[in-house]
Amino acid sequence: MARIPRRFLLSDLGTFHISWQCHNKAWLLRFPWAKELLYDLMWRYKKQYGIKIYSYCFMSSHPHFAGHCESQVALSAYFRVVNSLFAKQVNQRLNRRGQLIMDRFFSREIQNDQHLLTTLIYIDLNPVRARVVVHPSEYRHSSFAYYAFGHADPLIDPAPSYLALGNSPEERQRIYREKVTEVMGDQRHKEFTQGYFIGDPSWVIARADKLKSALDSYRRRLASRQTGWRRVKL
Repeated sequence: MARIPRRFLLSDLGTFHISWQCHNKAWLLRFPWAKELLYDLMWRYKKQYGIKIYSYCFMSSHPHFAGHCESQVALSAYFRVVNSLFAKQVNQRLNRRGQLIMDRFFSREIQNDQHLLTTLIYIDLNPVRARVVVHPSEYRHSSFAYYAFGHADPLIDPAPSYLALGNSPEERQRIYREKVTEVMGDQRHKEFTQGYFIGDPSWVIARADKLKSALDSYRRRLASRQTGWRRVKL
């Protein structure tokens, strides 16, 4: 499938859930130093590009992030810089060549704070779903310790939906732990998603319909340009 322009997927001043895969789904993030390198690069450049990182989890073959961007152009530029430097340094460390990240990152737009909170929990529970650990507190490379126990984490900008959970850090941490435990105990719990969007069913369907209309118009314009180019060549 041809790439969908990022401007059709994310809004400026939008909230996102992003993931990408290592090339061929290789476990190139399995090394603690690789996870720490990605963390450091993301922390180093986020302010320059106006990015807030609300949540993260670094798995062995892919990472997950949730955050907020001032513009989708800045978000793309941010990950272009971070991922390029990450790939270069990992290849040097492993004495390998070639592509490290498979294609560009996959992004979903998040409707509101309610669904952002659900996404934070989803991201923190990735190691549990993958059966790497029994409980997210056992996994080091995620935002769980920040939200559940208040551990310092320079990469994290506290999510508005988390700050709204209570009037004190202790209250917010307790409620977050309770919500994570509730989700862990309910295997039926699933966020309503459709492709590139996370939110209420009516909002997701409306955004998906809007995306389809925008893509149809975009492809018609491309086809018209290509026809014009062929005529000029003739």
